[in-house]
Amino acid sequence: MSNPLNSSYGKVLPVLLKGLTLAAGILYLVIMNCRNMLPVDSGDGLQHFSIAQEAFAHPLYLLDHWGKPLFTLLASPFAQISFKWYIGFNIIVYALTCLTAFRLFSFLKAGTGYYLLFPALLVIVRDYTSGVLGGMTEPLFGLMIVLMIWSGFRKSWYWFAIIASFTLFSRSEGMFVILLALPVLVFNGQWKAIPFLATGFLVYAIIGWYALDLFWWYFELNPYSGPGYGKGVWHHYLDYRETHTGNLTLLLFPFGLFGLFLFVKKKMIPKSVYVILFGFGIYIGIIVIHSYLWTYGLRGSLGLTRIATLGLPGALMLTLVGCHYITRELHFLPNVLFFILLSLGIKKEYKFLGYPNEPSPLDEIVFQAADYTSEHYPHARVHYYNPLVGWKMGIRIKDPDARVKQYFFNADTITLNGMQNGDIVIRDPAYGMEQGLPFDFIEKAGIFTEVKKFVATKPYSVYNNEPIEVHIYRIDKE
Repeated sequence: MSNPLNSSYGKVLPVLLKGLTLAAGILYLVIMNCRNMLPVDSGDGLQHFSIAQEAFAHPLYLLDHWGKPLFTLLASPFAQISFKWYIGFNIIVYALTCLTAFRLFSFLKAGTGYYLLFPALLVIVRDYTSGVLGGMTEPLFGLMIVLMIWSGFRKSWYWFAIIASFTLFSRSEGMFVILLALPVLVFNGQWKAIPFLATGFLVYAIIGWYALDLFWWYFELNPYSGPGYGKGVWHHYLDYRETHTGNLTLLLFPFGLFGLFLFVKKKMIPKSVYVILFGFGIYIGIIVIHSYLWTYGLRGSLGLTRIATLGLPGALMLTLVGCHYITRELHFLPNVLFFILLSLGIKKEYKFLGYPNEPSPLDEIVFQAADYTSEHYPHARVHYYNPLVGWKMGIRIKDPDARVKQYFFNADTITLNGMQNGDIVIRDPAYGMEQGLPFDFIEKAGIFTEVKKFVATKPYSVYNNEPIEVHIYRIDKE
């Protein structure tokens, strides 16, 4: 008679083994989140946090187009607790992404090694991990794509369509997702599921109609309709492929694609080719679209490499599925060698992640300026632009009634009419021009009195090559 303890042990051990690197990835992200001395992304990341933080007090932020309404909705309960908890939401997103990939691996009977590889390969991609620890919106979008691929393999076409419809409110790239989801449903003959591609839009359109009196607010309030913030070379994303895709993922792509060819050829799941094309189409298509926008300086493009991680989890998941259909044909020793080499590569790449995050020479003097202002001007109205100032001062950045708030001067004397005597203005080199405060404007205005200047003591540079100095001005109109 078999021993029930041995039977239970035999069932539990594979589960524990499959979750080993997922647990390690979660633990790493949690520890780095706790140890980071300042936000990983002090620009967009802090802005997204601030929108989510303010959503309970001012519900219209739940429809803030730039803030990504679905992300704001899901992250806002965590943001009410603290910034660390807000980042914890993204760590949960990472965990759910991995668990969804595990479901697909289980469905396709992939080997245990791929359960170990997926969480690790995702974490060592620098742009993906910075997106998680920076509180960015890309990881949630990536989870939604993974869920769509999983739904497609399981032929849950209604869920496939519904999830696609809400990607619109996770990232503006959701429009591309719906565009590619439509032919997947058509080629699979899922005509009844096609109307569900409008679910998310209709839900948010009705809410916007009630709250903003704008049914078409998604299009009318689009913040990305203007020119970009700059332009660059068409191969920008190719040049930085290691940052947003990772060396090991790039190495695995050819093997994965060949394995998927074998998978499709054997027709193990009818018409699965359309789901596979969808997954890689999202990944490649987003990179191509943003390469075009960056080349010609369109649609608010900034050439951010993290954009390329939007489709990465789905493409990586499919790549590992393809690799499975190759390695299952190999003998034991080649498989062992394959996973050992990948493990060594993962260990090497891990060293370049660069966490915990520590203040740069510029961050240090920004903090000094914030502390000085808090101490010497505890009751003055303070105007700044660098989100780190508000974060360091413990201010709710998006609170419209805050004494300390972000202010855009637009290099226009008309905007100075709102300034009062005794107001404080903090200008730093990274955000000074974006703040609308070029030095010649400050000098011509004649009402900015410098009360303190902090200078970096270590070498550092910013994109506009300004001296690394933070200036504190007092407004004196008389």
